[in-house]
Amino acid sequence: MNMNELPDVVCIGSAALDLVFLLDDFPSPDQISLAKWCKQFCGGSSANVSVGLSRLGVYSGLISKVGKDAEGVLLLNTLVSEGVDVRAVKISGKTGRTVVLLTETGEKAIIADTQCVLKTENELPKWYLSKAKAVYIGDCFLPVAEKAIELARKFKILTFCRLRNVSSGLHFEKIISQADFVIMNEKTHSLLGDTYENFVITKGSRGCSYVREDILIDGIKVDSIDTTGAGDAFCAGFIYQIVKGNSVKEALQFANRAGAVSTTKYGAMDSMPSRTEVESLFQ
Repeated sequence: MNMNELPDVVCIGSAALDLVFLLDDFPSPDQISLAKWCKQFCGGSSANVSVGLSRLGVYSGLISKVGKDAEGVLLLNTLVSEGVDVRAVKISGKTGRTVVLLTETGEKAIIADTQCVLKTENELPKWYLSKAKAVYIGDCFLPVAEKAIELARKFKILTFCRLRNVSSGLHFEKIISQADFVIMNEKTHSLLGDTYENFVITKGSRGCSYVREDILIDGIKVDSIDTTGAGDAFCAGFIYQIVKGNSVKEALQFANRAGAVSTTKYGAMDSMPSRTEVESLFQ
């Protein structure tokens, strides 16, 4: 890695440590579920995507925040060891934490704090985006996403926006209308409908689709044990293919396989597949 070069793809959003509990079933209110095991993994959606891209051979960078603590050091060291550029990761406060409740059937419930989520547009280093081919906008507050879209248009950068946990009262129109691709799961899509043609919709084991070209890709059957990070692996695979210049259909097929492979491993960042692992599903 040449430290004078800027990344080809910049990921904006969260980096966190995931605490994962494997359960027989989710607890009901006022009940206790005994965990079969509890493990710690590196995570954070945008950090996962940056690692996923790096494992696919893309020079990726991350704009995020970690704390001045041991957890922050662990995350930074892991990202660097994966080949991710971390010059734009701010060190401040306390590292974000995520609790993942996971059942043996692969169902999950996630609780995430916002300790290290980017909140203001001043936290976006403009210089870091200036030479990128693409930008991935993940978990961040609305002003950050809007500024990222504005800068991407200024620098003529491809934009991939991830919409999750859409709430009433938040206006995503500017982001959705100006992004090249908006990636979301079926639940989010059900709230928005086909209001824009740039929607990429992930459907878990049933595959994925793209509204503009009316493309539907069937799902792939694998021995899934943990779906945490599957969407991140999908995003990394999709961006990788589009940046390479491949068609949307080819990108969806590759991304679909990347997401499927990731579900065969525990953890989010740990489950990001290599190019060889994804291509093995084509054979």
